[in-house]
Amino acid sequence: MRPPVSRRQFLQGAGALGAAAVVGACTGSDKSAGPTTAAPKGPAADGTLVVITLYGGNDALNTVVPVNDARYRSLRGSLALDPATTHDIGEDFALHPSLARCKELWDRDQLAVVHGVGFGTLDRSHFHCMDVWQAGSEDDTSTGWIGRWLDAVATGPLDAVAVGRGLPLIARGVHRAASVVPPGPFVLPGDDALRDLLATVSGKDSGRSDLGDLAARSTADLLTVAATVAPLVAASPESETLAARLDTVATLIEADLPARAYLVDLGGFDTHSAQAADHARLLGELDGALGAFLDRTATKPVTVLVYSEFGRRVEPNASAGTDHGQAGTVLLAGKVRSGHHGEPPPLDRLADGDLATTVDLRAVYAAVLEGVLGIEAADVLERPPAALTLV
Repeated sequence: MRPPVSRRQFLQGAGALGAAAVVGACTGSDKSAGPTTAAPKGPAADGTLVVITLYGGNDALNTVVPVNDARYRSLRGSLALDPATTHDIGEDFALHPSLARCKELWDRDQLAVVHGVGFGTLDRSHFHCMDVWQAGSEDDTSTGWIGRWLDAVATGPLDAVAVGRGLPLIARGVHRAASVVPPGPFVLPGDDALRDLLATVSGKDSGRSDLGDLAARSTADLLTVAATVAPLVAASPESETLAARLDTVATLIEADLPARAYLVDLGGFDTHSAQAADHARLLGELDGALGAFLDRTATKPVTVLVYSEFGRRVEPNASAGTDHGQAGTVLLAGKVRSGHHGEPPPLDRLADGDLATTVDLRAVYAAVLEGVLGIEAADVLERPPAALTLV
């Protein structure tokens, strides 16, 4: 007879079940723990999508720089970059000095730049704008666009993976959600008795209530994810850096997990003061992590999408920083149609002091939904514009 579970074990179990709710409460699956199969692939789109969210509002104008436009130097003042230190990418644009690896990707036709990306009802709120970007909708931000893709095609808990400490809106659907894998080793809490309890909870039982059945399916998904991922990342150091998160993603891709989408993030881009040094450091972290990741996954059909919730105002503020603006720049790397895309916002026709939005963010999402994930954009996005040719 199994010994009774102590109060401490029960509380540990509740914590683990909380993790299970994050990992798989929205899966809608009726399968117990066991092997998963890959999500369906389109006939010409069998790639892997990696989404990097830059939280805080990245300064697009100093990321991809119109170096030969005299208005840039005049409007930017002390924050204007010296053209001699930047990396030329043609059409009178250059990359920030910290983006040396991205320049290498550009030279290898592995980098696409989409200018002027945003949406119409931007209100400069981090929370609202990020919700719109992650939902792919200005009207309904209750689910994310990757989550709705999962609703349409997912077959198991490992069809999409968020590497981090929580489940972002982008990964939540109505019935499905991405699994969350923490950076570093993936270890379930508790002792053997607790793990036995989790296994019992995850088993099938026709007498359960709907809520109990949901908890069972979620726990089964957690155990599936842990059993699959834990051996692969056992030697990974605990780290919150973007490089460490992308290293975990590369490990999972190399292991041929069924996941078609991975989600990671890097924060700190709300550069209201002393921007120059902070922005250089953040872009350097992005550049090094992205370059190393694409080195590891060079033989795989991987496309990386990098975005932020908005850009920054064109003129600096009194604190040598920039305030919340409108249009941003989206970068795509890896398996892409390299080059400049969209219409660069003109510096002589600003929108209330900001770069004007010239590309609907849904045109970017439509491109990767159709070109990487192999699904019609209209199956995920409401009334999407024509997809850009990015992949």
